[in-house]
Amino acid sequence: MGEVYDDMEDQYYAPPSASWLDAIQDQFGSAPWWILSVLVHVTFLLITMTIIVASGKDNDEGTVFTNFVKKEEQEERKEEEIIQREEVEEVETEVIVHEENEEDHMETEDDMDLDMAHGDEDAISDIPLGGTGTVGYLGVGGGGAGLFGYRTGGGRKRALQRGGGGSDTENAVNRALEWLARHQEADGHWDGEKYEGEDTDAGITGLAALAFLGAGHTERTGKYKNTVLKAVKWMISQQDANGCIGKASTRGGLGYHHSICGMALSEAYGMAKVPGTGAAAQKAIDYSINEHQVPYSGWRYSPRQEPDTSVTGWFIMQLKSGKVAGLKVPGEGFQGAINWLDKVTTDDNYSGRTGYQSKQQASRPLTAVGMVGRLFMGWKPDDPLLRGGAEYLLESLPSWGAANEQVNFYYWYYGTLGMFQVGGDYWKKWNVAMKGSLLPTQRRGGDEDGSWDPVGHWCPRGGRVYSTALGALCLEVYYRYLPMYR
Repeated sequence: MGEVYDDMEDQYYAPPSASWLDAIQDQFGSAPWWILSVLVHVTFLLITMTIIVASGKDNDEGTVFTNFVKKEEQEERKEEEIIQREEVEEVETEVIVHEENEEDHMETEDDMDLDMAHGDEDAISDIPLGGTGTVGYLGVGGGGAGLFGYRTGGGRKRALQRGGGGSDTENAVNRALEWLARHQEADGHWDGEKYEGEDTDAGITGLAALAFLGAGHTERTGKYKNTVLKAVKWMISQQDANGCIGKASTRGGLGYHHSICGMALSEAYGMAKVPGTGAAAQKAIDYSINEHQVPYSGWRYSPRQEPDTSVTGWFIMQLKSGKVAGLKVPGEGFQGAINWLDKVTTDDNYSGRTGYQSKQQASRPLTAVGMVGRLFMGWKPDDPLLRGGAEYLLESLPSWGAANEQVNFYYWYYGTLGMFQVGGDYWKKWNVAMKGSLLPTQRRGGDEDGSWDPVGHWCPRGGRVYSTALGALCLEVYYRYLPMYR
């Protein structure tokens, strides 16, 4: 090796010959010698670099050299690297821990790719409502996160702890979602008749999708992203050209099916921003206001039918979810809802009791619907009507009953949403009763593991999918929507 290096030195660094210098002298005549010196050194440098590069090509292993790449080539390489990373199969993680593990893990896969998952935080409605505005989000205090709350990450864990949930409620949610995922049909919907219900497929598919969205799963992120994606595609496939989702012949009324599916599409779009989902959600909103709603009033089963509070509640939530998702929601939709709730809600001594189609038909389930509707449209939790409604609900806290006789998932769902927002002792008492009814009764073992039996009001129609989706939504309340003004 020493002889090789000696030969290389002789070859690359031999002094210039006298005849070569004479030629330079002849060329430049009497030019100063410092100019000639510069020329000689520059020439040697160029020759040396040429030889080194040529040598490096012959011996790639023994020589390290810098390769200057054009800017265009660098950009192409960056794009190729991004594509390769996107093609790599993502590692999926559990949303929460299993029952035996005391350490909570509140993140989904691709956690908080979800800056968008909160919804549009500045989506203030443009309806002229005097002192009461329809805010575009719940949780307006302190800047307020979007309507879609803290459904994943550290914010979810903090919201869970503040609201009165824990590992027991999270494990129940996880088991419910596992049951729903196992029983989804291949085309993305859930079959009501297959699981102790009737032909209510559109409505229960919307409820199931909302349960997954409520736990932070979207079309793009989360352990159950494929479940959500299939459900969204199926709902879109059921949408008519005018934007309506569902069949008029289905049990439970078209208004329920359309508004629940429309709400699910709006939340899905607000959380993942998939353009096709947004287009379908906007069409559903347009249909809800332009064709189904009684002008400046509420909604019912069929288009322009005399409204009722139960159906109207779901349409309010659909429109609000669309507003927060950044979709176009004309103000007259909300104004009509307010007009309807005012018509059917008692205000004597601020009792806040709401009826089905009149004040005289007041009931606790419909009072809960009225409370949630007003909260979604900007009423403050300390409003006397809402406090009066909360007092009314305290007279009938959730209870399963020895023979299932007191089960009402519909009432529990709306009551849980409303009492959580009102807060204080109202929520503390409701929360204890709600958890005491749901946690011990969730099925364990066998094909029903993670579900709730379809007993009580409306369950014979919606079946086990209905009861399980609503049970999960109740237990997601701590982070699904942020509390207002706290």
